[in-house]
Amino acid sequence: LWTYCYVRRYFLIKFIKQTRFRASELDHLVERTYRKVERSRHAIKQHDRYAQWVSVVCRNTFINFVARRKQVVALKSQHDVAEEPVKMDDVDVNAAALHASLLHAIVQLPPFLQATARMRFIENLSNEEIARIVGKRPATVRAYVHKICTRFRRDKGLKAWAEYMYR
Repeated sequence: LWTYCYVRRYFLIKFIKQTRFRASELDHLVERTYRKVERSRHAIKQHDRYAQWVSVVCRNTFINFVARRKQVVALKSQHDVAEEPVKMDDVDVNAAALHASLLHAIVQLPPFLQATARMRFIENLSNEEIARIVGKRPATVRAYVHKICTRFRRDKGLKAWAEYMYR
């Protein structure tokens, strides 16, 4: 009971301070963190450090949540900025070319990273879903995704797209 209350209080304070989060995200984050603590509780050797360990799990989970969260922008926060109309033909061509560059970069990866890259960047699966499919631990999948991103940053085709998108 203490653990659940602590986790709930921790994330509630974070969500109150930053209003850009949704209530459904709070519930999901509390549940996910509590389950993570419950799974790993037996591994703690020093029981007097339990509270500190739970706080570290909460902090790391929140940091990962913020880093991976898809940004939701409210319509009323948008300013009336006159932009050039986007031509749908251009969007389709660019999306297809970017997809082709991504597939080419995936093929260049070592075989043990290719399946994870396809599931993460083509099928948009979460690390937990990928771990379940490939039979690896979520931490291993996160390490694989990190290796994949590092290699993608060096890929000339994807670098060109990054420069094009952020110019």
